[in-house]
Amino acid sequence: MSAKISSAQYTVAIVGATGNLGKEVANQFLTNYRLFFPRVIAVGRDISTPEARQLVEQGVELRSVDPANATESFTKAFEGADVVINVSAHAPLEYINALFRGALNNGVKVYFPSEYGSDHRLHNFEGWDAEVWEAKHKHAVEARSLAQGKLKIIALYTGLFMEGTIGPWFGFDTANRVYTCIGSPDKKTAITGKVDIARALAELSLLALSPGTAAQVPDEARIAGDNVSYRDIRDIVQRVRGALGVQPAEIALEEVELAPFREKVRTGELQEPHYGPLHHIRILIAEGRHDFTENNNELVNPGQKAWKWKTVEDYVREVGGKPHC
Repeated sequence: MSAKISSAQYTVAIVGATGNLGKEVANQFLTNYRLFFPRVIAVGRDISTPEARQLVEQGVELRSVDPANATESFTKAFEGADVVINVSAHAPLEYINALFRGALNNGVKVYFPSEYGSDHRLHNFEGWDAEVWEAKHKHAVEARSLAQGKLKIIALYTGLFMEGTIGPWFGFDTANRVYTCIGSPDKKTAITGKVDIARALAELSLLALSPGTAAQVPDEARIAGDNVSYRDIRDIVQRVRGALGVQPAEIALEEVELAPFREKVRTGELQEPHYGPLHHIRILIAEGRHDFTENNNELVNPGQKAWKWKTVEDYVREVGGKPHC
């Protein structure tokens, strides 16, 4: 699809290109989308790391940012950029707001804030929402109030990362062959591979930059490489383990009642907030708020003609039927 969108060439600046998701984003722009983005800039606070040097070897241009003078640094770092993609994690709100101001000061055309997870527009944790989501919301309000139509802001929600979902932290204890869900095991959750998130960012960039398709791109988009329930995942893992001869293949499915779990998490968060939203996410899944049946997959990858979305079964086969064992 991308080849039909544009013959123009652009520059992309990636903040956090050496991180967990950022490496895959940089790789996609450097390989499958190099024709459209011949210039890739990596922006960060420390550009002397081995990971940063590896990016240079791949043809990336490095630019550093001084947190003490963030707005001016980002303004300089984003010179010449058409697209700015923020994939940095856990950065302070002031730093992220400065990042956006730097993009705005430079006439950047498309900006992706650091989302790539839950669609926090649907959350119902008044007074005890996770700090990371509250910061994302505050940044979105700040950025959109400043943008005034001068650049396109695209928030991309992707559900859970496929590579980090099927583990004990979410109740998937494959080693002990017990999967524990909150509420119904048939509530679905979006799960998307990092490579598909990276491809979606590139495709949305091209769509937003092209006059013929820019109007189709929503301010907030959702994708789902797969959309599955705890029961679905259990059945997939059992089937793959059986096919691969991993014994014993059977996995038990256990349920925890939602209402008491939610109240316990709420009480705990009001007393002492936890770092990270893991418990919140399990509640969101149980309440159906992580079900991305309605999504923008067809806009990003119509008919899967650009690529095939990575499924949970694809991933489970990759790890030999032993996710996070």
